[in-house]
Amino acid sequence: MPSDHTSVSPVTVVIPTYGRAQYLLAAVDSVLSQTRPPREVIVVDDGSPDDTGARVAPLVREGRIRYIRRENGGMAVARNTGAAAATSEYLLFLDDDDLLVPFALEWMVPELEAHPEAGLVAGGAVLFRGDEVPAVVDDPSPSELMELTGCLQLNPLRSSGQVLMRRSAFEALGGWQNRYPGVQDWDLWLRLLKRGPGRVTHRPAMAYRLHDSNMSRDTARMYRSSLAVARAHLGALPPDRRAVVGRYTYTRLRRHHEARLVTMTAHAVRSRRWTRALSAASTWGMAWGADVAGRVALKAHLARRGRWSLPHDDPMRRWW
Repeated sequence: MPSDHTSVSPVTVVIPTYGRAQYLLAAVDSVLSQTRPPREVIVVDDGSPDDTGARVAPLVREGRIRYIRRENGGMAVARNTGAAAATSEYLLFLDDDDLLVPFALEWMVPELEAHPEAGLVAGGAVLFRGDEVPAVVDDPSPSELMELTGCLQLNPLRSSGQVLMRRSAFEALGGWQNRYPGVQDWDLWLRLLKRGPGRVTHRPAMAYRLHDSNMSRDTARMYRSSLAVARAHLGALPPDRRAVVGRYTYTRLRRHHEARLVTMTAHAVRSRRWTRALSAASTWGMAWGADVAGRVALKAHLARRGRWSLPHDDPMRRWW
């Protein structure tokens, strides 16, 4: 760990890992190489079957990171384990195959400190494949308000490494939840935003690595989890906006997943994986069903108020 606390950020970076030793050291190095490094880095090994422990052992001996190995319990449990061991004011959860851009903490910490009402600050993500990380140019774009309704309509974030949050707000929520596989991060952002607003900017914070394992996710499971998150959080909205935002949210979810579900169905049929094909096809139907139900709910809501369409000045009118 850095010893000069006047030059470090009051941040704990938690890196949960499972079976990705080939990527982990690059992720750790991207954190230790920050222009304003964090106070501590905690790697939580969620029962990896590879040589993860041996690879990080030199960094542990040098005191540059803390290493916790636990029985496999899943991503949420591993993240919560790291958070429970954290001692810093702010938390950032970096996936083991992603990287922080070199100047991420240098701007994220002051941004969060400049907005004491915000529970989180989120930055942008650049994409890369293999080991060739693109050159990232700092773009000090101003931050904007990030609030519950907007994040429900469209999750602007690709990965948890884009977000710096207050540990006090995270702990008040009870941490990560094991529900909603594949979209636990969206659920966490929404729970944080129920407590108060956040800040979001296009300024780069993270580099997201594209590879086979993250490109071959079960889209049917992702959609079903996303739909469950949306339904759980729409109930927190005022009744006069619930039908409007719900209509937008269900449409966005269908449009985001529809082509992937069709592709998943076709691939499963070609490979004669009939159970997977049925899951994808039925989920495609579910997506359309939720979208139609959202349309009907909105029309019923408007009809009860003597209208048939949204007012012309409503920013979401273009979706109807």
